[in-house]
Formats: sequence, C-alpha cells, structure tokens
Amino acid sequence: QQAIARLRDAAQGEVSGLRRRLDATSHRPTGPAAQAAALAALVDELGWLLDSLLAVTGPPGAEPCRAENGQAMAAAAAVLRASGRQLTGLDAQPQLGRLEQAQAATVRALVQRASVLAAAPDDQELESQLQRTFRIRAITFTTAQIAGYARTASGLAPRPPVWQALRQFAAEHLSGRSVWLRNSIRGAAGLAVAVFIAQRTGLQHSFWVVLGTLSVLRSNALGTSRSVVSALAGTAAGIVLGAAIVLVLGASDPVLWGVLPVAVLVAAYAPRAVSFAAGQAAFTVVLVVLFNIIQPTGWKVGLIRIEDVAIGFAVSLGVGLVFWPRGAAAVLRRDLAEAYSRGAAYVMVAADSLIGIAGPAEPSLAGQAATAAVHQLDDAFRQYLAERSAKRASPESAARLVAGPARLLRAGRSLASLDQLMAGSEHDGSPGTPGESLDGQVQALRSWYVTLGDSIVHGMAPPPPQQPDPEARGQLLQHLRGSLASGEGPALNQALAVLWASQHLDILRRLEAHLGEQAVSGPGLPLRG
Repeated sequence: QQAIARLRDAAQGEVSGLRRRLDATSHRPTGPAAQAAALAALVDELGWLLDSLLAVTGPPGAEPCRAENGQAMAAAAAVLRASGRQLTGLDAQPQLGRLEQAQAATVRALVQRASVLAAAPDDQELESQLQRTFRIRAITFTTAQIAGYARTASGLAPRPPVWQALRQFAAEHLSGRSVWLRNSIRGAAGLAVAVFIAQRTGLQHSFWVVLGTLSVLRSNALGTSRSVVSALAGTAAGIVLGAAIVLVLGASDPVLWGVLPVAVLVAAYAPRAVSFAAGQAAFTVVLVVLFNIIQPTGWKVGLIRIEDVAIGFAVSLGVGLVFWPRGAAAVLRRDLAEAYSRGAAYVMVAADSLIGIAGPAEPSLAGQAATAAVHQLDDAFRQYLAERSAKRASPESAARLVAGPARLLRAGRSLASLDQLMAGSEHDGSPGTPGESLDGQVQALRSWYVTLGDSIVHGMAPPPPQQPDPEARGQLLQHLRGSLASGEGPALNQALAVLWASQHLDILRRLEAHLGEQAVSGPGLPLRG
C-alpha cells in the first residue's frame, strides 16, 4: 500500500503540474490545427484518467472477474507507456487490439459468472462487485482516447479526407462564436483601413501606421483602449531611451549592431515578463537602433514613428469596437453556456440511444456538435487569458468551469461506447422498465447543465445540485437481479449497460456541486466585461 501511495502522489503531482504549465504557457496549443487541439485535449484526458485510477487504488473487494480486470489494467498500462514514447519521438506502437480484447473479455466474464453476482446478499454488495469493473472499463476507454490523441499530437495519425477535414473546420470556425473567425475578420478589416488611411493621407512612413494597427489589434475593444494608452506611453519611453542610446553610442555601425540583438531579446520577452508598455518601449528602441543602422537620423526617427503609429492605434481601437464590442469575457460566458448545452444534449442522446429513444445516427451528430462547442470554448478561454484584464484575477475558477463541458463530452463518448454491450438486446425505454428510469435521470441532468450555462451568461445564481435518487438506483439493481436470475445473455447485457450508464450520470451529478461553487465564488470570470 505504501508503494501505491507513492505512485499515486507522483501521478497527482505530474498531472497537476502539467495543468499548471499549460495554464501558464503564453502560447497555448490551441486552434484549428489537429495536432495542437490533440495536445490540449491530452491534458484533460489525463486528468480524467487519474480520477478513475484513484477510485480503484483502495483495497480490492469482492469482484467476479478479478483476473480479467487485471489483464485490462496491464493492457492499459502498456498502451500508456507506448503513447508516452510516441510523444517523445520514439518509435512505438500502442497495442490497442490487446486493449479492446481485454475490454470484451471483462464483459464476457461478468455474463458468464452471473451466478456469483446473483449470490450477492443485498443491493449494496451487488453494486460494489460491479463498481470496480465499471471503473476499469472507464480506464481502458480513456486510455484508448489518450492513445488516439497522442498519435495525432505526434503527427503520426493518418490525415482525414479533405472533405471531412473541411466539414469539421466549417462546423467549428465558420460561426459567429468562433474566436478565430472574429480575429481574422477584425485583423483583415483593421489592416485594410490602415492601408487606406496611410495612402489617402500621403504619410511618408505609412508602414508604421500598419505596424501600429498590428501592435494593438490583438485584444478586444476594452483591452484595445487600455493597450492604446500603454502603447503610447511605452513608445514615448522607448524614444527617450533610444535617443539616449544613440547620443551615447553615436552612429557607429559596429556598436549599434552589437546593441541590436540585445534590444530584440528584451523586446521579445518584455511584454509577458514585465508589461505591454515595457514591450512597446523595447520595440521602439529596436526600431530606433535599426533605423540608425540603415539610415542614420538620430533620435528624430522616434518622433516620426510616434505620429504614424498613433494613427494605427486609432484604427485598431475603432475596428476593435466594431468587431468585439463587449470583450473576451462576454464571449467566454456565452461559449460556456453553448458548450454546456451541447455537451448535456450529447449525454442525453447517447443515453437515450441505449434504450431505443434516440436513433442510431443521433449520437454521432450530437457528438460532433458537442466537440465543436468544446473547441470553440477552448479558443475563447485562451483569448480571455490573453487579455490584460485577465491578469487581475485568478483564472483557476474559470478554468474549472471551462473543464466542465469537456467532462460532459467525455461522458457522452463513454455512454456511446456502451451501445456495444447491447448487441442482440432489445432497446427498451417503455414505461415501467429501467430504460424509463434512465431517461428520467438524463432529462434532469440535461436540464441542470443547461440552466447552469444560462446562469453564467446572465450573471445569476446557479441552480442547486440535484440530490441522488436511491429509488431509481434500486429499480435498476432489481432489474439486474431479474436478468441474473433468468440467465439470458442479451437481457443481462442490457441491464449492465443501463446500470453503467446510470453510474456515468451519477459522476456528472456529483460534479454539479463543484461547478456551482465555481460559478458562485469564482473570481476568474467576471460577470461583466
């Protein structure tokens, strides 16, 4: 047990450290590129995997398929090691076939040893015997997801057909909610206006108008207004510092060439390490030095630049007001609501598919919509973190709220995989059946998460978390006992699938209290902005 505790602590430290490093990274792996999206998704999947592993690290209890569970865990460990080697650039092939066989063997063992389950003295003992197998199934499923993301992030996954890639790109980014589309339109419009003004006014150094536009056009309208002030102050400070350097060093090319790399290094790191104004000042010094190398004019080049750049700042501010009127925080709140709604809908459709309420194609469509919403949310969150205002508050609470839709998406995929257990079984959601009970649970779950999203958008109190329903769980366990007594394989498969689906819903229900707390007290997501 001590060895397990040490390994557990080490795993928790590594996953937590990975999350912190991701949140602290200036240029996070995000965006429309498949490799970047897969690398970001790996962090969430590893967190989910760790949660499932922690649930099975206690002393083993009675379980009817201990040997098969052990083989499944060994197969998962081998796949994880191979995926880790792929991420480091080594040649490795995760044995996903072995993992799938281990998953199937676990379910077959449960069905074959129905008599052991039927002998459980009460519902608590019956559920306890099934709980470890449920968790291990979740572990193996998550491991397969991690292997897929690792392969994609490593650039080893085969590229999808062009039409499929274009369809996915359109679903995620040809929308008014897409941060990438908004930024692209805003940037194009800003540059077009800057070039037009520079040409119409006949400015001698029109390049600086465009450069001034680009310098500030990377934030929202509120952030742009703050950036304009910082940029002008930084430019003025840079002129003073650059003039001092030129006056002290003179027009000696060798000396100025020696100063230039140092100035470029400071200009690259100052915006993040110090402030936006410091970065602008350092950039101005670079330009003063560079222009005195190309065409020695002394400190006056700074005055020429500040006039042209100020025009660019004004263009940037105007375009920012037009294309992003309320800032990244408002977009993040709206995308949170959309992602929670889409994710909850996917969970509902995947669960309803098990009991025949939803058609066979509906889970796939709902999953695509939920995936697109989660990716859009991730982009909006990265934009929010890049804002100057985001530094005034801790982003941890916002990050926890942003992680919620990914949990819903992950649960929906796992529920969809349970449909494999239903092969040869009748999908029954008629009144009085376990399917009816499951449908009631998932409807309530979806309603809660949709209401949570609405409360985030409108700045209202989140809904109270749902209370567990022992009666519904008792009905599912009684149905399982009846299937065990009948000894019919298809009926037992259906009972197991519905019970495990209910356990997935329980995990999401327990998450409600945590998300509600973050929505109430989270300082990282202001109600207005």
